[in-house]
Amino acid sequence: MLAIPEDTSAEDGNGKPAKAGMVAPVLAILRLIAAAEQPMGVNAIARELAIAPSSCFKILKQLQTENFVEFNEQTKAYSIGYGAIQLARRALDPLHAFPTLRPRLAEIGEKFSVAIGFWRRTSRSRIVLAGFVEDSSPMRIHMSLGQRVPMLVGGVGRAFAAKLGLSEAELREEFASLRWQSPISFEEYVAQIEEARRRGYAIDRNNFASGVTVVASVLCDARSSVGYGVSAIMFSGQHDSATETAIGEMLTSATDWAAPLLVASPLL
Repeated sequence: MLAIPEDTSAEDGNGKPAKAGMVAPVLAILRLIAAAEQPMGVNAIARELAIAPSSCFKILKQLQTENFVEFNEQTKAYSIGYGAIQLARRALDPLHAFPTLRPRLAEIGEKFSVAIGFWRRTSRSRIVLAGFVEDSSPMRIHMSLGQRVPMLVGGVGRAFAAKLGLSEAELREEFASLRWQSPISFEEYVAQIEEARRRGYAIDRNNFASGVTVVASVLCDARSSVGYGVSAIMFSGQHDSATETAIGEMLTSATDWAAPLLVASPLL
């Protein structure tokens, strides 16, 4: 376990929590190394963060012991370690839902030459991209892990709205804050949510992103908590409506299959 030196100033004179004496530099070092374009030496890190080199060295050695940073003996430089990557992956997908679903999502992506996004609901109104299956076509769509968007936007947003059974007042409030490249009316949005509720998946054609069509479904855990969404992302016109229907049905089949395998996790 990473040993953080005890902070003896846990509260200030007014009884309020004080800033942790050693946690802040540890986090600063990890953020700096993770963002750096190349490995950094201890002196460069200490200089950048205005930390005493001796203190910086001790923290780095502790982080290295726990595999949060890696040390190159030849260059004497530090880079982000596998321990930090594991922690980030766990934060993105605590139920390991993406590894469970990935073989089926990869099969869909390969069959229809589409990219597959895997979204985790992180709060009452936001989702984050926790997994991505890249399309193997020469012209492809790419998205970055960790990307956050409003929960109810796009195709996956309509799928979430359909599954959650939100009231018209709740939908109207959230809809007012959504941004689309090709805007639709609230009435159209509600009608598409109702359609998604009937067929089990939703479709966004060019609204969230011009030239892009998304077919999406959502995934509940073993206790029926709506926590994840999956989206097949393709260029508009790439497939006809019959093929889009087939993609939606395969996504829904995959999420239905995975649901009993997941253990419930409370939302933030």
